[in-house]
Amino acid sequence: MTQNQNSFESILESLSTPFSEGEIEWKPQALSADKKRALAAAYVDMRSYQDRLDLVCPDWISSVQFMMTEKKVAAVVSLTIAGVTRVNVGEASLDDENAFTAAYAQGFKRVCSDFGLGRYLYRLPQVWCDYDEKRRAIIGAPELPDWALPEAERLARQADKNNGKSARQAQQTQPVAPAPEGGLVLKSGKFQGKSLEAVWESGQEGVNYLKWLANLDGKGFVPKTDEQKSLQSAVQKFVSLKLS
Repeated sequence: MTQNQNSFESILESLSTPFSEGEIEWKPQALSADKKRALAAAYVDMRSYQDRLDLVCPDWISSVQFMMTEKKVAAVVSLTIAGVTRVNVGEASLDDENAFTAAYAQGFKRVCSDFGLGRYLYRLPQVWCDYDEKRRAIIGAPELPDWALPEAERLARQADKNNGKSARQAQQTQPVAPAPEGGLVLKSGKFQGKSLEAVWESGQEGVNYLKWLANLDGKGFVPKTDEQKSLQSAVQKFVSLKLS
């Protein structure tokens, strides 16, 4: 194997690493007849794909060409990594006001999967969950299997299990809750059930996790809900105080 081949293999290995659990979101792929249950499908925002590409192979290049029929738009997306180009296609109905954006996002994720990035998401077990039709939201998202976690998060989960702690509680959806001492307790992620102070004092991994959650440098966690934004605001204040 040549040096270039070895380098490309290394890139593919890094791209195939699972996303952080905090980046995983869930959407309904199918509904039951009464619309009270949904088949949960995991997905990751396209910006997380781009962030991974920037980190692993910052010279990546992508282009898109759109083709239309009477009812659909197709996005033919190419992605070049380390001189290797692959192509895939995304589609969306023209009834969707964001059809071009949706088609491009689908095509981009699919061609990323051709390089191994996010491919594991297609292998996740299919799970039926409660569904809120009014909010169009999954209730009690499935727990990711251990193999679908980055190594650090997988080891942290195993450590929690060894200590007799639950890795996560699917029924709890709020990210934070007041602790008796007046601090904040994380309700999701690898440090679930621990206060911010306890996470910070747990060691460098805990410190790095809170810095990522605070996203003070613009390279960390990107909140998508009001609850997540509230959590991040609290963590930012906590981390800023610790670093001052």
